[in-house]
Amino acid sequence: MTTETMPASDVLHEEQFIHITTTNEDYRLDLHGIITEISLRYLAVRIDCDPDVFLDVPAADILIDCTVIGNGCIYRFTSTFRSSSMVEDMTWYLSRPVTVNRIQMRRFVRVPVSLPMLVKLPGCYGNLRNATITTLIDLSGGGLCFACNEEVPLQSRVAIAIPGLPLYGTLKADALVERCTPIAVPTGTIYHVGVSLEGRLTPREQDKLVQSVFYLQRDYLKKGLRMPNFDHTHACCAIEKTCETI
Repeated sequence: MTTETMPASDVLHEEQFIHITTTNEDYRLDLHGIITEISLRYLAVRIDCDPDVFLDVPAADILIDCTVIGNGCIYRFTSTFRSSSMVEDMTWYLSRPVTVNRIQMRRFVRVPVSLPMLVKLPGCYGNLRNATITTLIDLSGGGLCFACNEEVPLQSRVAIAIPGLPLYGTLKADALVERCTPIAVPTGTIYHVGVSLEGRLTPREQDKLVQSVFYLQRDYLKKGLRMPNFDHTHACCAIEKTCETI
């Protein structure tokens, strides 16, 4: 992981997702929002939270830690609360930073998530078959793993659709098969199919997906669950050690 300082004007833009937290012992925040306006002195951020949380604004001297997502990196900066809109608009106005810290992320965090999804598997002549319902196993900013009843050729193309991702909605994309690992189950054998999404999403879609993964990770840990260690490369066990990249 490497860090460098960059001008905020080169990084921040409207419609960018932002994660807002504090480390203050008397006032804690853990919110998501979207930057809706950037002026010379402030950022307008539409907050995604309950009205009661929105109205419980931080004091002017409380430092706010902000994070936005870049291409293979995150940008962090410190801000302060300036004012808020009427509750109907759910907008906070934060001080605009002069610089941000760019932190190169070499790996994507992967979180376990069990959701129904649709997948189109490759056919015999290079086409894709009709969509079938399967189960998502885990998700990262760079790809995902799903369960499949049959072996899928490596480097083949599939199409996936996952409805109801937090902060995202329905994720639809083509993906490239990077792994297909047989897993022994009481009824026989299933396959954990790992696919890559890198280079197949727009920058905005990538930003939203990483924010969704952060949200899922935070929700998972809030429930008091320990993050499992993943290893989809071994047929004997699908969860053995940490594997943070797809």
